[in-house]
Amino acid sequence: MLSKELLVGRIEAGKRLAQVIVTVKDEVGAVANVNALIASLGVDIRQSLSYSLPDESLAIYNTFVVFNDPKVSLVQLVERLEESAFVTSVHAQEGRDGVIVDENSFPVSWQGRRTIILSQTAAARMFEAIRFTLGSGGDVVLYQQGSSYGKELAESFVARLGRDYLKRNFDYSLGLLAATGWGIPEIVGSKDTFPDITVTVRSCLECDGVAKERPTCSFMRGFLAGVSSAIVGHTVHCEETRCVARRDSFCMFELRSGKSAARR
Repeated sequence: MLSKELLVGRIEAGKRLAQVIVTVKDEVGAVANVNALIASLGVDIRQSLSYSLPDESLAIYNTFVVFNDPKVSLVQLVERLEESAFVTSVHAQEGRDGVIVDENSFPVSWQGRRTIILSQTAAARMFEAIRFTLGSGGDVVLYQQGSSYGKELAESFVARLGRDYLKRNFDYSLGLLAATGWGIPEIVGSKDTFPDITVTVRSCLECDGVAKERPTCSFMRGFLAGVSSAIVGHTVHCEETRCVARRDSFCMFELRSGKSAARR
């Protein structure tokens, strides 16, 4: 898999960095035209993202750039972009001493939901602090929270895609874990027995870098159980039988309809 860098900020010591946010007509060739105009001034694109605005004929192109020619100003770049027939508006800001931070985009969102970016290490430590403070009750809290979030998320997809689609494509839907940085999932064996299936997760956010004597991914257990329960319309439990925290090479989760989720 390839890593996915998010457009948050960038550090390049000694470089003249800037952020350029361009609103363009949502038409074929618009982004290519903007890229060509940026390059025409000897400005390098370091990182970018683009997306269409909902229910509008416009799109946003947001990029971090580096100026190679000290004679080229940010004003010149903005003026060049505004010459394009595709461009409706341009907002730009320079960074400070080799650092640029996106101060213009808020909130961060995914599927219309406000989202935050938190490092895996911070999340794992937060989960561990809950277990340390509440003892065995911490695992119960994390399972319940994971289940609640999983159900809420799955129900939003059920409303848009329907249960039949999600049942048929549960293996593909699991790719959401990798897309959001939670881990790399895989169904062991056939998906046709869903929800009674086994799922492995490599690089699980909850236990990567954690050392324990027993499986520790209670939030992930709850999440998988909650998602599955919402899709099939009845209770699904989840038990973790292998865990990276206890030096297994991956985490393994057994999903079962209506059975006890007793911990091993």
